[in-house]
Amino acid sequence: MNEKYHIIISGAGPAGSTAGYLLSKAGLRVLIIDKSTFPRKKLCAGLITYKTVKLLERVFGETVGSLKEKDQINYESSSYEVFCRDKPIIRRNTTVPFRFIDREHYDYFLLKKAIDAGADFIEGDGIGLRSLDILRSSVTTVSGKRYSADIIIGADGVNSCIRRSFLVDLFGREDWSGNLASAHEIFLSRTSVRKPFDCPSLFFGYIDWGYAWIFPNRERLKIGMCALKKRNKEDVLTAFRTFLSDMDLSGAGEEKVHSYVLPYGSFLPEPVFRNVMLIGDAAGFADPLLGEGIYYAQRSAELASQAILEVMNGNRGIENSHEALAKAYITLLQINIFTELEYAGRIRNVMFTRLNRSGYLPLKILMSLLGNIPVEAVHGIRSYKWMKKQTEYQKYV
Repeated sequence: MNEKYHIIISGAGPAGSTAGYLLSKAGLRVLIIDKSTFPRKKLCAGLITYKTVKLLERVFGETVGSLKEKDQINYESSSYEVFCRDKPIIRRNTTVPFRFIDREHYDYFLLKKAIDAGADFIEGDGIGLRSLDILRSSVTTVSGKRYSADIIIGADGVNSCIRRSFLVDLFGREDWSGNLASAHEIFLSRTSVRKPFDCPSLFFGYIDWGYAWIFPNRERLKIGMCALKKRNKEDVLTAFRTFLSDMDLSGAGEEKVHSYVLPYGSFLPEPVFRNVMLIGDAAGFADPLLGEGIYYAQRSAELASQAILEVMNGNRGIENSHEALAKAYITLLQINIFTELEYAGRIRNVMFTRLNRSGYLPLKILMSLLGNIPVEAVHGIRSYKWMKKQTEYQKYV
C-alpha cells in the first residue's frame, strides 16, 4: 500500500502535533506517525515559559485561563530559587509565573487538536518508521506499510529515525553526539518530602556543565539532573545520587531513576534536505543553557509550517521548490531561533568555565546584580543577545 499525502510527520510530540495542526488547518492532507500509543508516558521536567504560553495563544487560541480549565497547567509559581550545591544563592519573586504541565496529558492534548483539524494519525507497535526513501519521497513502517508525501517532517526526537536515515551528514551537524546531555529524573510525592519545595529550584556545582533541579507539580516533585556528557569525567548518575543524598529526600533511594538523552547545544544549522525537514529535538532545538525544549519544538514546527505554506503558495519566486523550502525554513530559523540558541550557548560557556570554578560567592554576587533579568531571558521577554527586551513582549502581565 502506498498512500499519498501532502505531508508526513514522524513523531506526535509537541513539535509533530503543532505542525500537524497548522498544516491540516491550512487544508493539506497530513499523516502523523508514532510508534507509541497515546496518551503515553514522556520524561520531561514539564516547564512551560511565558514565550510558550504566548505561542499556545497565537497558534491554538489557548490562554492561561483555558489551559487551567482543561487541567493542562497543573502548577504555577511566582518565585524561584538558585543554589550552589546545597548553599542558597537567591530566592526571588517574578512577575511572570513559571508554569508546569505533565507531558502525558499535554502531548495528547496537542495531538487531539491536530486530529480535530483533519490530520490522519496511526500509532502503536509496528507503526514506527523502519526506513526513509528520499528518492521516492516515502516512508516505510516497521510493519511494512509504505506512505508517500510531497514533504516529510522528522519530529521524532533526539534519536530521530528520519535524521539517522541519512548515512552522511547532510544537515551541517559538526558534533552532534558531543553536544548531547545525559539526564536522570525521579518523581516523589510532595507529601513524602520534609521540606515544602513550592517553587522551581536550580542547583549548580554538583556536576560540570550541567545542573540539578527540583520542580513542583500539583501532587509530586520532578527531581532531575542533566549535564553535557563530553565535559564530565564523573558519571552523571553518580553525581545525581550525591545530590539526592544531600537534599535528604526521603524515599528517593527507593524510586526508579529514569534516564534519557537531550540536545544541549547540538542544534543543526541546516535542518532541511530536499523535501525532508527536521523540527524540535530531531534538529537539536533546545536551549543549550537550561535545556528547555518544549518551546523550541513548537516554535520550529510553527516556522516549518510557515515555510511550507509559503512555498506551496508560490510566495518565494524560486523555480526549484526544494531550494525554496530550504531557503524559507532556514531564513525563518535564523531570524527566530538560531540567535537565541547561539547566545544561550555563549552564556553557558562563560558560566560553566568561569563561575563554576570560582564557586559560591561570584555566582551569588552576579545573581544579585542581575535581578530578574536572566529569568526574563528564559521566559523570552528578553533576548539572550545582550539581554535586550523583546519588542513583542515589551508589555506583559
